[in-house]
Amino acid sequence: MIMKKAFSSLFTLVLVATVSAKCGQPPSSSSTLAATSTSSSPVGAVTNVASASGYLQIASGSASFTSYTGCGSPACGKTANGYTVAVSQLTFGSEPGLGAGDVCGRCFAITATSDPYSPSYTGPFNTIVVKATDMCPSSGNGEWCGQSESNPVNEHGAQVHFDLCQDTGAAGAFFPSGHGALTGSFEEVSCAEWSGSDGSDLWNGACLSGESAGLWPGTTGCGNQGTPP
Repeated sequence: MIMKKAFSSLFTLVLVATVSAKCGQPPSSSSTLAATSTSSSPVGAVTNVASASGYLQIASGSASFTSYTGCGSPACGKTANGYTVAVSQLTFGSEPGLGAGDVCGRCFAITATSDPYSPSYTGPFNTIVVKATDMCPSSGNGEWCGQSESNPVNEHGAQVHFDLCQDTGAAGAFFPSGHGALTGSFEEVSCAEWSGSDGSDLWNGACLSGESAGLWPGTTGCGNQGTPP
């Protein structure tokens, strides 16, 4: 299992916000990580859960953003040449070690609106389109990826967390200099709006079928596995 490296930053406050997420391992029958959340209470009730299995899979909503390196073995089982992200486990749709979830291959327009560690910063902020290829597990990443069925927002009030891959250029295109942890919004879009191409399968069960599925809610690409956090 690969540990996501903390993003570099010139400012101590931004360093505090770094995600240290474990991501991208091939499907395995071994025991998976226990899901935890350090959030104390939901900021708002979330009722538009698209999956009957309990995963939070919605077309748009609130989001938070960080970045990581070491994106070469993503949980969906395929790399991609273009802006890619890891998505918080409650939206990803699987457990660590089980492989792809229904988010795999889906594309999202993400927009930042604030820096929770520098509230006085007012921009400029960016919007880019990214493809989901990896998971940010809830276990060990409670601040950002600790969303759960009982508490469907993280400590920053975000329904979904996007951990942007530095290796594919997504982080460089999205984050203003010196601001490596942001909050804002997301909207699922057609992957016709994404610039990039898919790589080859890394293992059996690799899937990016979300790129050709209809938009959430009510559609299935790769499908969900396991139990949501």
